[in-house]
Amino acid sequence: MEPHRISVKLYLNDEGALDPEEVVPAFHRIVRDEAVAGIAVDVARYAHVVNGPGVMIIGHQQDHAVDLSEGRPGISATRKRDPEGTLADRIVALVGDAARLSVELQTDPALGSRADLRTDEILVTILDRYEAPNNDETRVRVEPALREVITTLSVEGGAATATVTREGTARDCFAVRITLEQPQTLAAWSQHATPIVALAR
Repeated sequence: MEPHRISVKLYLNDEGALDPEEVVPAFHRIVRDEAVAGIAVDVARYAHVVNGPGVMIIGHQQDHAVDLSEGRPGISATRKRDPEGTLADRIVALVGDAARLSVELQTDPALGSRADLRTDEILVTILDRYEAPNNDETRVRVEPALREVITTLSVEGGAATATVTREGTARDCFAVRITLEQPQTLAAWSQHATPIVALAR
């Protein structure tokens, strides 16, 4: 399976602490400083849309967002084109990209720790419906990659306690929720992020 479009979402530690509009100035700074992977094009504001994408950094290869979908705020990273590596590599890199964005936002005095993310829950969505319909067959096909992701993101020996649950119905994109009982730190996850220069070509 070689899906090109994959999204990963991590959740805010305090889900009520951060107004997405507050991140707009920080997002503009991040775009100006080229501090996310890929070629960032613009900042788009959808915070008025209920359960919508919130505030986004729109990129050529990849989008980043303070994501309000599911009614739960978090930070998402979505690869749209030019994937590299195995499926597990791609998912881990997106987790790293979301973690790195959180770490970057926390350096902003106006945001601080309110942009901190939990490391016990990850939503992974494959947006290629033809290649990855939301059914048990797809779950079986991606299971080895998901187990590799879990091992990479857990402390040594902690992968065995993780769980994977398929989300949604056949009409939805394929999505799984990974629950980790022994995750590494957010800072450790951020080390897996896509190199900033890797997509800017």
